[in-house]
Amino acid sequence: MKFRSTAIAALTALPLALGACGQGQDGSGQQQQQQQQQEQQQQDSAQAAQPSPEGVAWMGELCGLVGQFSQAQQNLPEVDRTNTETFKNSALGQIDVASRAADDTVRGLQQMGPSPLEGGDQVNDSFERKFTEVRDILFAAKGKAEQVDVSTQESFQQGMTEVQQELKKGEQLDFNEQLDALESNPELRSAVQQAPQCQIFLAPPEQQQPPQPEQPQQPR
Repeated sequence: MKFRSTAIAALTALPLALGACGQGQDGSGQQQQQQQQQEQQQQDSAQAAQPSPEGVAWMGELCGLVGQFSQAQQNLPEVDRTNTETFKNSALGQIDVASRAADDTVRGLQQMGPSPLEGGDQVNDSFERKFTEVRDILFAAKGKAEQVDVSTQESFQQGMTEVQQELKKGEQLDFNEQLDALESNPELRSAVQQAPQCQIFLAPPEQQQPPQPEQPQQPR
């Protein structure tokens, strides 16, 4: 389970992509005029949406909380497949680290002060709800991992299958709504681009591929 940082990179790429798509295949004057109008609107919006230093700092704090979770996902402890007991304990440890990171992010988002940016509080609330879902899935998987019976290979496999099924629920989660809210608000978008803590999300997509937490499988 991880935050989809490649989608955040689209924050800066989207305006360019929209501009490219706006070019007509037949080169008609009407389509060119529409494109020019869109570009002018984007320029006017960017000029009018200069966030205050306080707004940039607030957005940086939000990005920092999300970044901490993403960083934790990249540094999860490895699973020891030596035997069923070590497998269970190490998988449990991995899930525990991920769940605590998600909980820290949720708590941090809850403790953020009011946003100096219009629409910022709504974005913060939306991120909080999404990370609460992430945390709840991980907590549920942790609970199932704790109950895995290692007395027989059959019971171990059955228990780990249940853990896998719980973790797979995370595949249904995405942050598209949150990213769209940031991208569609010129002031928030500008704050993201200016906040140092947000730069990790603006890197090229090929640099934004943190490894996913390993899901429990059969020990070798």
